[in-house]
Amino acid sequence: MKEELVYLGVDIAKSCLDAAIGSEKRRFANDAVGHRALIKWIKEIEGLVQVICEPSGGYERALIRALVGAQIRVSLVPANRVRQFARAAGILAKTDRIDAKVLCIFAEAMQPGTISGSQLEQEHLRELESQRRHLTHLLVMEQNRGARVSDACVVRLNRSLINQIKKQIAQLDLLIKQHIEQSAELSAKAAKLTAITGVGARTAALLLAQMPELGRLNRREVAHWSESHRLIVTVERCAANVRSTVVVDRSATASIWLRLLLHATTRSCATFISDCELPANQPNLL
Repeated sequence: MKEELVYLGVDIAKSCLDAAIGSEKRRFANDAVGHRALIKWIKEIEGLVQVICEPSGGYERALIRALVGAQIRVSLVPANRVRQFARAAGILAKTDRIDAKVLCIFAEAMQPGTISGSQLEQEHLRELESQRRHLTHLLVMEQNRGARVSDACVVRLNRSLINQIKKQIAQLDLLIKQHIEQSAELSAKAAKLTAITGVGARTAALLLAQMPELGRLNRREVAHWSESHRLIVTVERCAANVRSTVVVDRSATASIWLRLLLHATTRSCATFISDCELPANQPNLL
């Protein structure tokens, strides 16, 4: 006999989790202790439980890792879809506990898919890459600032900070390398990417972090994805030793940046991605 599937909605805040299933509602702390208490409660519920939650600015990541690690089904659904569903159902009030209940109703109607272990691996890689890009930008800022300071004490502090940033970038490079090698799926994709002339480990890692759909989409779907993301590509012309920047966004054909990234490694140039998913109306300072 097939086990009945029941949905448990969890509204996630910075410090607390509001969970609801049927008429029962509970609140847990959004920390390791609260996650363990929530998992214990879920395992006491009869039937197969699937947890439904929304993205919450990163506050959901630790909970999702804990749930998947406990082999509990979990779905992450877009908040705007849930809100539109609630309006259509005539649910206009909005509190944390009501939101948790709405998530249950939404899941029963829409039956969303669950998060897999490979998705968590990709998300972890994305976090590592995001931190590395942040440190790279910080390093450039400090190097530029160091060129303008003259006080001996400030110069020493600046150099010390630059050395610390470089050490952290090296540590992140090692963590990224180890993470890709430990994942069969990521390492297989990385091997295919680095087999392309001019695509090295750094470019492959950034592509895997920012475009998890690689290997699952056809050319048309890849084009649609790329046109919805603003990317910036740095092209280094080896012959002239000139570094130039090409901004590729929605106004450009998707194949342009893909060709730049993967196929522009001719005798005259090599291509690298320097940043991805830039916020709207915010310039990128290289």
